[in-house]
Amino acid sequence: MTGVFQSPEPHLDRVVGVPGVAFTALSCIVGVGIFSLPGLVAGLLGPAAIIAYLVCAVLICLVGLCFAEAGSRVSSSGGLYAYASAAFGPVIGGIAGALSLFASAIGSAAAIARFFLDTLASIWPTLGNSGASMVLLVTIYGTLALVNIAGTRDGTRLTITLGILKLVPLAAIILFGLFAIQPVNLIWPAMPSVGKVGEGTMILIMAFMGIETGLNMSGETRDPARTMPRAIALALGCVAMFYIALQFVAQGVLGDALAGSTTPLAQVAGAVFGPRGATLMMLATAVSVGGYLVADMLSSPRSAFALAQAGQLPRWVARINPSRHTPHVAIVLYAMAVVLITVSGTFKQIVVLTVAGTLLLYLIVCLGVLRLRAKNVAQAGKPFVAPGGPLVPIAAAGIIVWLLSTLAWRELAAGGVFVIVTGAIFMARQFRTRTTRRATTSPQL
Repeated sequence: MTGVFQSPEPHLDRVVGVPGVAFTALSCIVGVGIFSLPGLVAGLLGPAAIIAYLVCAVLICLVGLCFAEAGSRVSSSGGLYAYASAAFGPVIGGIAGALSLFASAIGSAAAIARFFLDTLASIWPTLGNSGASMVLLVTIYGTLALVNIAGTRDGTRLTITLGILKLVPLAAIILFGLFAIQPVNLIWPAMPSVGKVGEGTMILIMAFMGIETGLNMSGETRDPARTMPRAIALALGCVAMFYIALQFVAQGVLGDALAGSTTPLAQVAGAVFGPRGATLMMLATAVSVGGYLVADMLSSPRSAFALAQAGQLPRWVARINPSRHTPHVAIVLYAMAVVLITVSGTFKQIVVLTVAGTLLLYLIVCLGVLRLRAKNVAQAGKPFVAPGGPLVPIAAAGIIVWLLSTLAWRELAAGGVFVIVTGAIFMARQFRTRTTRRATTSPQL
């Protein structure tokens, strides 16, 4: 015996399976958008809006295939950040991590948390008071942080439960709404132009964003080479079917009244279930947004954890709770950041960056798949390979460039400035790291 027993270093437990990843991704995709989306798309395309859904389903599947392959090749925590780092190294990886954390995660969560408070205030006006809303917000995020620190299994179960609760009312609208459809409302007056279809597709692509959130749990996923592709396919398949079915029912029930409606599903619920239907749908909206916040708190702090593990955030952010095996520091800091931005009102400025930043993040990862193949990265066994050779990643990248071209120049400029600044920071850090290594390894005279 040479010494006392040394306990192993704390580590993340691989306890998340296909349902956990799929419902996390699904909860983050099916959020606020689906409750207003049918009216927006109908305002552009009328009864022919279904074309944009079909086009969008094809396009997002290409991006999903890229994510599935990257997720099966890279098993470490961090999702898209980890994939970009494995493909392109620490500088591009750092840019991807910053986009993932600040553009895709914190900004979106703050905006949706604000919407959540406003939705509840429309039902219970007392919550419109700033003090009451602040107390509620701190209570919500404090509870979510404690649940996720207590254990990843607990966070996953809560995510799955709320994911099911948000799907039940949507499924009820589809099921009962089919019997209230007026066939005349589904007749196309004319074939929409390509430009209009493209505009409608852009809206729907934004609604599909969120699939990457479930990938942040790669480091806690069982058998990621098999789990990630299956979970992505399950989440995207469910979302596509729900979106198409909801648009079909909403158009068939409301007809011309659907175009431009800001609460289309509430109107459908009122038509199908009676006067209380709209109120119930408002409650369903609150549950849906709550489901997003739960799923986001389960996965997004892993981006900060992964950045800290790589030394691109302070190392103490990557500390793991020794008894619960969860990244407790990253969880607490993420919850605090979302709360502060939500109450400050500055999240409106970050939304612009969220749009351009998330698309840029997707572009990096889709191109990164080609690099991962060239480097033969396979951290979790035999990886899933998207069919068609380089066709899927290149087609996905082309789609993203097309979508970026539809953004206003100010949005593109904001995204460009963010990328340049963060890239310069990470390049400087990489230069200092190399200089330090050379100094410590050079022979002393």
